Amino acid sequence: MPNEQYRIFMESYVRFMEEMAEGESKKYAAMLSYDPKRIDHAVSRQQAMNMRLGQMEEQRELEQKRAGLEGLTFQQILARLESEEREVFTALFRRFERAIGDIKYFNGKSIAFAQEGLQMLGTAENSQAGTYSANGKRPDSGNGTSLFEAKV
Repeated sequence: MPNEQYRIFMESYVRFMEEMAEGESKKYAAMLSYDPKRIDHAVSRQQAMNMRLGQMEEQRELEQKRAGLEGLTFQQILARLESEEREVFTALFRRFERAIGDIKYFNGKSIAFAQEGLQMLGTAENSQAGTYSANGKRPDSGNGTSLFEAKV
């Protein structure tokens, strides 16, 4: 396969994203448990994974460039591949998209749960938690650095 190195990297990236999705699920379950140690462990693990995500995304861009696929979407990449490679990459990209969907789902549930808890405590303002870009960086929106900050 001409794109063997890219495929090998994408397999590891997809496995990482699936681990990340599992971590988001565990974080949500920890929040529902109200167990502070469990919550702290899950949040710490996810913070470490978020840092690794930035590195993985940089590596993905580099591997895509090496494969001559720089700047292309998954659909555009699939259109350029031979049928044998296309089947392999289609399965990889589906797993990747499923993991992303799971991450978004559980992260949204966690944020909603945390905001609801803060509202019950009377400490939440009408603001959303900060979002992060694909490389793990937070845009400068002027919001506080923590979901748990409150005006006193």
